[in-house]
Amino acid sequence: MDKTKKTEEKKQENDQKQSSEVEQQKCVCGDCDNGKKGCEKCEEMAIQVDEYKAKYLRAIADYQNLERRVQDQKGEWTKMANKNVILKLLSFLDDLERAEAFIKDANFAHVKESFMKMLKNEGLEELDVVNKQYDPYTAEVIDMKEGIEDNLVLSVLRKGYTYNGQLLRIAQVTVSKKA
Repeated sequence: MDKTKKTEEKKQENDQKQSSEVEQQKCVCGDCDNGKKGCEKCEEMAIQVDEYKAKYLRAIADYQNLERRVQDQKGEWTKMANKNVILKLLSFLDDLERAEAFIKDANFAHVKESFMKMLKNEGLEELDVVNKQYDPYTAEVIDMKEGIEDNLVLSVLRKGYTYNGQLLRIAQVTVSKKA
């Protein structure tokens, strides 16, 4: 049995060697026997293969860029939708802050703080303008009072906010005017 297996294995090896020698002698096109040199038809086919490969790689790259752009657009749409909802919720937050001046309840303060924390987690930040120089890009002057310095923000009448680094609502402030 061992001898028959060995002879079969040798036969298979010889067949493989012969088929590989024949393959080495033939061109890629299979029509001619020019060997490894190749013929004009083979060279044309190789050029065409390179062109198709380049087009394929370019198509893959274009598709990947498209996928990335679509993901970016979805993210922007989500941010815009969140921005609109948060802008609508700011009036509710203003009402809570006005009510807090009259209602001295720990539960009410807790509700307001948890609501504010949720908005901060979404990317909302309060503008800090008190005791700073008036900036017309972040605040709107509602009232002017006499003070020591010119254009110093004395108090905030309505808070201003940024959302993910972009100005969402400007603050309404009282500014000092040098006497």
